[in-house]
Amino acid sequence: MSKSPVRRQPVSANHAQLALWETDDPNRTNMVALYDMAPRFVFEDRDALQGRSRMIERDFSFGQKRYRITLKPTQIRAQDGTIQERFLSEREQIVEEVIRRLASKRGRLAIHHQKVRFTFSLHEVRTELKRVRHAHSYYEIQEAITLLSEVRLVIQDLDAKGSPVLSSAAFPVLGFRRKDSDDGETFVEFNPLVSDAIRLLEFTQVDYETLMTIRDPVARWLLKRLHNEVSHTRQPVQQILASEIRRDSGMPIWKTTRNLLRRVAQAVDVLKDAGVLDHVETEELMQGQKKVDLLFTMSASPDFMAKIHASSRIARENREAFNAITNGRQPVDGFAPISMQQVTRLRASRRSAAAELLEDGTEEEAEDA
Repeated sequence: MSKSPVRRQPVSANHAQLALWETDDPNRTNMVALYDMAPRFVFEDRDALQGRSRMIERDFSFGQKRYRITLKPTQIRAQDGTIQERFLSEREQIVEEVIRRLASKRGRLAIHHQKVRFTFSLHEVRTELKRVRHAHSYYEIQEAITLLSEVRLVIQDLDAKGSPVLSSAAFPVLGFRRKDSDDGETFVEFNPLVSDAIRLLEFTQVDYETLMTIRDPVARWLLKRLHNEVSHTRQPVQQILASEIRRDSGMPIWKTTRNLLRRVAQAVDVLKDAGVLDHVETEELMQGQKKVDLLFTMSASPDFMAKIHASSRIARENREAFNAITNGRQPVDGFAPISMQQVTRLRASRRSAAAELLEDGTEEEAEDA
């Protein structure tokens, strides 16, 4: 009787940064600011893209700097057998978000030749998509992951004379498990911006459940934008123009300004309805008798502010824990190997800190009541 092939399990989380990437809270996931703010997705339907250039260039701003992203489509064989040119769409936005949440679970990441690798199954991706009410077939999930591996992104820093920040796909390395294989694995490797953010501890936790509840792709982008801006400025009130939201989120250029402004206002209203914003003031900007833009003054809700404060605290504690566990080593020096015993102690410490944070929040709610 022949033995079943033994699947080699990667050594997961035995690096300090990978253990600190983990979050046991299913309501949270990790965000990489510049990568998540870049307008990587195309929200126009395929018919609207017919006859366009084979590349899309978009200028956007992040952290007081100007960037340009170039999207290069890939050819893919559709389910009907035709060859189509495709960009990343809202479906890929959702699938990537789900994969990153799964990758934030305990012990799921591994280092492979100094690259961050995530091994998973299509079944668990589909199960999580169903849980967050974004159901897709196995074929659609596999196609989305293929596009995330093949659609190339080039991000340039315009303030540094176009110096490239990234030239890669979302998942530059991809392996699918074959149907007839017992020991094959489905895995992806994260692109350099995400991998470097993990190594340097330059990631923050963000509200995953609200992201998945929101059905508007522009509102999902705006939630992350607000999270990043509020956490850096420590100001609950933020102002942003509708034209900035359109440009930086990757929304298409509308034929009429009136319809564009209405569409952006809808995305802002989604965040208010979701409890992210407590109050929104909208000022109409006019040129003569023509409305040309909207200025939104958005006040973050107390619940959203509490989540941002918790995220900032966790990021700070991650840096302190890394310094303590590696005896003063710097994240820039590379992924820091640690023992399984150290991983276990680190996880226990983080659970204790999370419990204290929850207890403090409960006491504050009781005092408010």
